[in-house]
Amino acid sequence: MEQDPASSEGSNATGDASRDQFEERVDWAPGFNEYLLGGVIGLTLFSIILTIGLYLIPRESFQIPELQQAARVAEVTDFPVGASRVITWGSEVILVIRSGSDEYDALQGTSSLDGCMLEWDPTSLRVVSPCNFIVYDLHGNVVRGLTTVPLHRYPVYVRQGTVYVSGM
Repeated sequence: MEQDPASSEGSNATGDASRDQFEERVDWAPGFNEYLLGGVIGLTLFSIILTIGLYLIPRESFQIPELQQAARVAEVTDFPVGASRVITWGSEVILVIRSGSDEYDALQGTSSLDGCMLEWDPTSLRVVSPCNFIVYDLHGNVVRGLTTVPLHRYPVYVRQGTVYVSGM
């Protein structure tokens, strides 16, 4: 009986078995465990990226005005005496005035008569409606104009060098 010389060299029963195992591994397909491991790794990477992203985003963008107890106005160092700031808190417009070194006033930012945006006049220490020339004092009372309805006042406080308005 003649044997093929190529098949006789190094051919035995164990060699054929190992070749068959190798061929099975080439046809390998991922199973449940591989998908589970990939999902856990993907979820971990997503969590890390989300945490870094949330850390880098300014915290003011996470404030929902309707759910907050106070609105941040400005740092005390960025708010000089005699200056004013207009902030929006939800649908409300609030005019915040620094009238003294430790004195702050917060009033409704729109006129109750016509809804015009109010302006602070630091020379006369009055709040003025440029649309109908209504003049209010620092307490929101009408000094001159066609209305007797005072402006709504808001409490103001300073905490750790930051001015806040509260009490919507």
